[in-house]
Amino acid sequence: MSRVLLRGIQCHACRSNVIRSFISVSDVAITPLAGGSRSTAQARPPPLSRNFSSQHAKLFSNQPSDNAELVVDPIPEIHTGEETEGQPEESQEHIPWYLKEEQVEETIPHPLRKQQPLPPLPENPPPILENLLEHISVDIGLDNLSLLDLRRLDPPPALGANLIMIFGTARGVKHLNVSADRLCRWLRTTYKLRPDADGLLGRNELKIKLRRKARRAKLAKSAKSTLTQPDDGITTGWICVDVGTVEGGQFRKPEEELRKVGFVGFGTVVEGTRIVVQMMTEEKRQEIDLEGLWRQKLERNSLENEGLPQPQAAAPQEAGDIHEQLTVPPTNISHQISHATQISANYEQRRGISTGSRRYQDATSDTWGTSQISPNSETTHLEPSAPSSLTSLSHHFKNIPPHEAIYDLGQGTHDRCSTAFLQQFYQEVARAPSELASSRRIELMCIAIELHHPGYRKPDLFQAIQEHVLSNYALTRAQFLQILDAFLSFKPDLTSNPPRLLLPNADMELALQIIDHAGLRGLNLLDSTILVKLFVGVSFRAQVYPVKEKDLPNSPVIGNRIPVPLNTCDAVKRVQSRLTRVKTAAKITFTTEQYMRILRVLFDQGSYSEFWNTWEDMALAGIARDKALYVFLFQLHAESDGWQCFTTQLLNCIPMMERENPPVHLDGELAEVTQKCITIAYPEIIDRVERNEQNPLVRMWHRCRVAIENAAAAGGRGQDSTAPYVCNHSDI
Repeated sequence: MSRVLLRGIQCHACRSNVIRSFISVSDVAITPLAGGSRSTAQARPPPLSRNFSSQHAKLFSNQPSDNAELVVDPIPEIHTGEETEGQPEESQEHIPWYLKEEQVEETIPHPLRKQQPLPPLPENPPPILENLLEHISVDIGLDNLSLLDLRRLDPPPALGANLIMIFGTARGVKHLNVSADRLCRWLRTTYKLRPDADGLLGRNELKIKLRRKARRAKLAKSAKSTLTQPDDGITTGWICVDVGTVEGGQFRKPEEELRKVGFVGFGTVVEGTRIVVQMMTEEKRQEIDLEGLWRQKLERNSLENEGLPQPQAAAPQEAGDIHEQLTVPPTNISHQISHATQISANYEQRRGISTGSRRYQDATSDTWGTSQISPNSETTHLEPSAPSSLTSLSHHFKNIPPHEAIYDLGQGTHDRCSTAFLQQFYQEVARAPSELASSRRIELMCIAIELHHPGYRKPDLFQAIQEHVLSNYALTRAQFLQILDAFLSFKPDLTSNPPRLLLPNADMELALQIIDHAGLRGLNLLDSTILVKLFVGVSFRAQVYPVKEKDLPNSPVIGNRIPVPLNTCDAVKRVQSRLTRVKTAAKITFTTEQYMRILRVLFDQGSYSEFWNTWEDMALAGIARDKALYVFLFQLHAESDGWQCFTTQLLNCIPMMERENPPVHLDGELAEVTQKCITIAYPEIIDRVERNEQNPLVRMWHRCRVAIENAAAAGGRGQDSTAPYVCNHSDI
């Protein structure tokens, strides 16, 4: 110890206490002073010396030393009362920093946590989840974090059972790639996991793509052009990081469901929880709305998996208010409840409850044409006539003119009582089972839209279909095709400027959404019927011919053909070409009627090359080109002009008719339309016939005239007017 320090302390007792306080650290005891020296310590030492000794012993001596009994400190015993009196003075004394007790400072939360709160943890979370959210929010810096617990989803998602999905927004494309890369590295080093990042480019791969993009941009700049490729494979804006299966947090199903009778499966039950992190840019997250789609799936699944209520006196209100509630006598209610089957809350038994509801309604109806049901009667003997009644009402429009059908349909979707038909229809709908009522209501709206009723709109039909689907009702193929026809139906407006000849984009979008939903339900979309409907739906609804945009105002109507912009016509042809390639790739075969619809569309828009290619494809596909098909061919050309450059192809079909299998002979009906086509292609044919020129065209005219005369003579004698005219091929 420094001598200067000891010299500064004049009191011997204080110097002894100072030395004792330092040496007590090494557990060395000091013998107390003799009695003679005790007298010198009668005076009270300075408070600093005592405080120094006591505080030092508290701070440094963790355990009592072995010689603690030999150490005697007489000063605290003598001056105990004085110390208690002098405590207020000690509190005012200056305390050095090394004598102050350390105070535990409150932990200050991270500033990013205030700006971006972490989503609450779900029930029974896996241990890694909290650290993962903390790392994603603070270290990586993703914003707007949200968490979806998909562990209760039944059936489980395609990513796997016991799934927890985390959504986060990156500040940009570069931040997105860096965040995904750092997250994968953190998971590998910290938890020894093997994450899979779908959409993440490796560092070398990203450098290569950026280098190639810069090279292409440089070449395009030197060529004075711009890069028009919309997707360069770099700026996807979406990376899905599959963390993998982690320990803990799995959802345990009740034992009753695990011991379900009749359940058959394979494989083993996967233990643990799978975590998936969806990283997206702000624009991509708003565009796809993946979080909203999963939330809808969760809400629908929670409704399906809830405990179903017991049968009650009043029928539950279905989605869309399709039918009204009925009041039933208590005897019938007790009878139905007593005969209801015991069911559990799953998908199949839910339809069982719906069946019970149908029987309950059928038994209480008085207008089905059945006798009054007694309380002791069996519900299995009921034969309701509601389906037949609704079916007859739906077929009512097939036997009346369109204007009468539009009148019977009333003012619109919400009109239910303005006409006698609507009153009867909705009375039957109120008594019918809910699923049948929903189907017939959709069918009625489809019929009205196909008739171009102004009060029935396609968005209302789409809403009715959504209610039908959310009610877990079936959607048959016939219903789907009828709905598709309604959305693709369109009445051209020739009076507008410019004329509206194409289906609006909004209607096509609704049709495509219905097609997507049908595909999710398992319906075959690579079908000739659907392909032809789409082919006709995207086409012009009148005969047109293309002109340049600048020449459109001065272009007249030629015959029946209306001028349309060249770029619009090219866009329609591109879509038709894609559908044709789909047909070829999927090896889809068309029927004769479907080929006729495609031929008419191609002829109306002036695609004559594609028209004759399709005509030849029919023969290659093995389609029998019979008389009806040839009449259709010549009738198309007889109704319009503009095809004169393809006259040779048309006239070559006449000798080809008798080479078909079976052969098609030239009769009166065929001869009439053939003469019309010859007249359009060669207006001077009458002069040539009068001059009796010797050429194939005149001989063909005479052959058609003879066939018409034979048909007229056969009709006058009461014989078949379609008797063929057979001639020698040398006459042609």
